[in-house]
Amino acid sequence: MNILDTLDADDFEQLTLVRDPDSGIRSAVAVHDTTMGPSLGGVRMRSYPSHADAVRDALALARAMTFKSVLAGLDLGGGKSVIDAEPTRANKARFLPVHARHIASLGGRYIPGADMGTDASDMEVLAKHVPTVSSRRDPSPFTARGVFRAVGATLARTGDGGLAGRRIAVQGLGKVGRALVTLLREAGATVVVADVDEDRVREARDVADAVPVAVDEILTADVDVLCPCAAGGVLTPAVLDGLRARALVPGANNPLVSAGQAVVLHERGVAYVPDFVANAGGVIACEAEVHGCDEGVDAKIDTIGATAVEILDAAAARGIDTVTVAYEIARERLDARAAARPAFPAVP
Repeated sequence: MNILDTLDADDFEQLTLVRDPDSGIRSAVAVHDTTMGPSLGGVRMRSYPSHADAVRDALALARAMTFKSVLAGLDLGGGKSVIDAEPTRANKARFLPVHARHIASLGGRYIPGADMGTDASDMEVLAKHVPTVSSRRDPSPFTARGVFRAVGATLARTGDGGLAGRRIAVQGLGKVGRALVTLLREAGATVVVADVDEDRVREARDVADAVPVAVDEILTADVDVLCPCAAGGVLTPAVLDGLRARALVPGANNPLVSAGQAVVLHERGVAYVPDFVANAGGVIACEAEVHGCDEGVDAKIDTIGATAVEILDAAAARGIDTVTVAYEIARERLDARAAARPAFPAVP
């Protein structure tokens, strides 16, 4: 499917391609849906195989942000932006101010935050040009807490007890993965880990008593729950063929290569909590940051477990996959809001 077909098929409101001959920037801003409120999503900075791949990533991530915010009960829409370049200091100095000025031209329809390749200090740069930014504080601990709640609720749903003594695999030991390992170990789980960075693996072993396994073994490890917490697209057909986990609860965005793989997981009896449900803790914290009030953040994050169980139970009762169920619930909420009021307007 080409990019224009994607825009039509998924009802995208807007795609902005950024060009600037002086800096040489190649970036994109995708606004999927603003029915519930202004779109919020991170600024991802990485070098892509092609610029078309960068734009497709922005579109896929923006769409996921819409459903993530809706299912978390937030008054936010879904957006994302990507800068197609390595996140070096020199590239950030050249590209971030230009990218920020293009975001500002959208009149508040898109609120940027930190993502892969960017951090809180980069959001301070954007804030010089954009009225509202998020992620000036690290959202990773909040994301990890939501994944932790989803893991616990998924296991408790089977009636086999809680996390104590269960075997959980965490693939990827970035900020979310490391925080998740700590929470799981404190709850008494045995945690197996892998990361391309050996220093991170040693830290998880020495500090959290995690069990290291090889990078090419973690996704097919014999565990109760697998938590992919690195890049997207890791759950390839080959991985699913060798999958031994009884449940999948992602911390990463878009871990499936295609939505159709959720059907495969359903047919194999694997409990799959959609990524845009499990990892919504970060966007919950970002919404609170935007509004300047943290009241109720922890309670909202803790409801992620209940939402996961609601979707798992509905899918089991209807004999369909969890992604289809989650999309249906989100679409019903979007349609109800759209009938009540118009989409979030651009600032004149």
